Formats: sequence, structure tokens, C-alpha cells
Amino acid sequence: MNNTRESIDKKIRINGIKFSTELVQINLLNGSFPQDSRPLFFQLLAQDHINIPFILISGMGEKNIGSCCVAAEDFHRIKKVVAGETKLKEKLEFIQGVGALSIFPHHSNLKLLGVSFYLLSKAHLPLYGMASSISSLTFITDYSLLDEAVTTLLEYMVLPPNHAPFRPEIHVIQKKR
Repeated sequence: MNNTRESIDKKIRINGIKFSTELVQINLLNGSFPQDSRPLFFQLLAQDHINIPFILISGMGEKNIGSCCVAAEDFHRIKKVVAGETKLKEKLEFIQGVGALSIFPHHSNLKLLGVSFYLLSKAHLPLYGMASSISSLTFITDYSLLDEAVTTLLEYMVLPPNHAPFRPEIHVIQKKR
């Protein structure tokens, strides 16, 4: 698509794109994940004051699965926290070097969701997770590929004038009491 007024008018208008800092994705594995293990995992993170900027739990009963992302600098703390929990640590998969890319607002626009999946797939960008809220679509991919993902998405999306993707300027860390 060339950058004429006509091609811009055909693009999907969005109000913004936001990047996360570098994250580690933690997948809670196995369809038969014991019901008491998920609360234990999140309780351990809370007790150690580890922020969870992305969390996704889906399914019901024995098919219940989950994923969350934490700051990359918390990776070693988490490994230490779960080390003493044999049943728990066997059920965790870690994917280092991921990042979240959020597009907002989506206005319940299914075309935006479909085009996003199509473009990211066409560019062979890995997708480790995806979530939707009332206002945004969030995709988890390799942190090193966030700029490439935005370039790919902006082929069919247009941002307001003088807008660039937001990069976090501050990073909140919980302190132990």
C-alpha cells in the first residue's frame, strides 16, 4: 500500500500502541494441573512482591491452563521461589525475552483482531499469547521483534499524527516489607 490519502483512509484507525519492558512468560502446563497449584503459584509471587503485568487463565475444570508474564529481572527470583515446590516447578515452562504489544482502543472491532493475526502470521512473528480487554488487544511475542511487529501492523493501521508507540518510561518494583 502506498502512502496516499486513499490508502490511509482504507487503513484501520487506532489511537495508540504500547510496548512493555522485557518480560519472561511463565506457562502453567498440563491439562490436569491440580486446582490447588495455581493459587499456590500466584500466592508465592505475591508473597515475594513480584508484579504480574500480564495474566491469562482459560478453560474450566481439568482443562484449565494459564500464562503470565513478569519482568525479566524477576526471573531468578521466581526460579528461587518455586524451587522448593516440587509439584509446582515441574508444571512451569519459562519463555525468556518476550514483550507485550498492546493496540488501543479496539472498539470491539473484529476486523482489527483478524488483520492483526493475519499480519503477524504473514511476517512469521511468534505469538506466545494474546489477550483482549475492554479497550486493548495485547500480543506477546519476542521482545527483540516488537519494532518489527509494529512496522508490520502499521501496513494496515494508522496512528494519529505525531504519535509513536509508547515505551515504558518508568518501571514499578514492589519492595519487600
